[in-house]
Amino acid sequence: AMSAEALLLIAIGAPFARACAAAALARPPGLRDSVNVALALAQAWAALRLVGAAAAGEVAPVVLARPLPDVSFALALEPVGVVIAATIGVLSAAHAVHTAGFLRATQDPAPARMMAFTALASLTATGVALASNLFTLFIFHQALILSSMPLAAHAGDAAGRRAARLYLTILYASSLGLLLPAIVWTYAITGELTFQAGGVLSQASPAAANVLLALFTLGYATLALPPLHRWLAATAGSSFPAIGAAQGLALAPAGAAALLKTALYIFGPAMKTAAFAAHVLLALAALTMVLAAVQALGKQDIRERLCYSAIAQLAAVTAGVMIAAPASYYAAILQVIAHSVAALAMIMAFANVYAATARTAVVEMHGLGRLMPWTFAGVAVGAASLVGLPPLAGAWPKLWLMTASAEATQPSLIWAGGLAALSVIAAFAYLAPLAANALVGAAPPNPFHRPDRAALTLIVPVVALAAAALALIAIVNPLYQFLAPIWGAAS
Repeated sequence: AMSAEALLLIAIGAPFARACAAAALARPPGLRDSVNVALALAQAWAALRLVGAAAAGEVAPVVLARPLPDVSFALALEPVGVVIAATIGVLSAAHAVHTAGFLRATQDPAPARMMAFTALASLTATGVALASNLFTLFIFHQALILSSMPLAAHAGDAAGRRAARLYLTILYASSLGLLLPAIVWTYAITGELTFQAGGVLSQASPAAANVLLALFTLGYATLALPPLHRWLAATAGSSFPAIGAAQGLALAPAGAAALLKTALYIFGPAMKTAAFAAHVLLALAALTMVLAAVQALGKQDIRERLCYSAIAQLAAVTAGVMIAAPASYYAAILQVIAHSVAALAMIMAFANVYAATARTAVVEMHGLGRLMPWTFAGVAVGAASLVGLPPLAGAWPKLWLMTASAEATQPSLIWAGGLAALSVIAAFAYLAPLAANALVGAAPPNPFHRPDRAALTLIVPVVALAAAALALIAIVNPLYQFLAPIWGAAS
């Protein structure tokens, strides 16, 4: 059997090899695409095996470098990180197959560049999830921002360059201006940056704990919490694979992993010391869930609608962390998985529509479900999961979040549950009619500018992720058992 250390190195090494192969094997495209998909499958396999290793109690620390005497650049296994790394790995495989089909269908001028930078985004997001300390997390977080910026600018037009500048400015300013001071301050108080059960900030004064929680939460701007959400809205004009990488594959799951690891393994019981900041951030997240959903309703380009949907859905992760109860932490982790799967399924589905019909406006989707039934079945399942309809994956985090807020004693937490319920209604308003109109409207005449419509490489990943959104109900209970030891230490 392969050691956990070797699996860890494959989970990080396979996407690096993917990036190198995409750049080196630009021609012939068949070989490049095959190698890209094979290495993405290797990453998924290794990341899934790591969950088993962590369940068996393995930590498998791998020190890559030691820049300072007591600070290492290192990876290690812990339950939250391996679950998110496995999610990123599986989605990378689906995304690799779909991207190969999409870049061919749209005759993209720079397919190798898109594949290489997507692989680097997957690598750095996995690094964030598996980081063993705040120093390593910060390095991977910076690398993630840098490696995904070319995806935002992939179109190469003025709008793409403007989006990339805004993207880089917001994400870099927040990580250097907020996150880095928080890490240095944490080290000054505790002399410790390693993630550990029970946290390290037990000595922090209430003032320091409150300010630190605000700095960390806003410093992880990849979670798109206002006022730092505009980078995500700016990516709406990007190519579909780039939007998928931002919302489903890399940036969003990495931001969620970073916040969860910081709350559980740096703050731990000190989340109670930082209760004031937690309540303010919870209020911000709960309002974002509703306001971003209302904004999504007004967007007529499907890419913009999905971007605002992602902002609303990611705010639920922040809300779960800020309630700081076992049920709410679990809701946050479930929300990362459910949102990543459903959002990527929908982005891929609308990429199929674009590849076959060049349509992106919401009104142009009417009746297309009759002509592209598999693609719009993926849209319907993805939408139902994001709205939170049982038994789909997206239903469970909402129910856990409402349970956590109902069990809470403070009134501020109870109304957070009410706002979560409101956001579900708003999500229904902007997603349900979209899927319904596409499936029941009259089919438009001659919408296809491509005779072969959508190829199998485009349809299979959408159907697979839609099936995953349904199958995730099977892991809800075992996943809770797997993560349960952390809640005890964190509270």
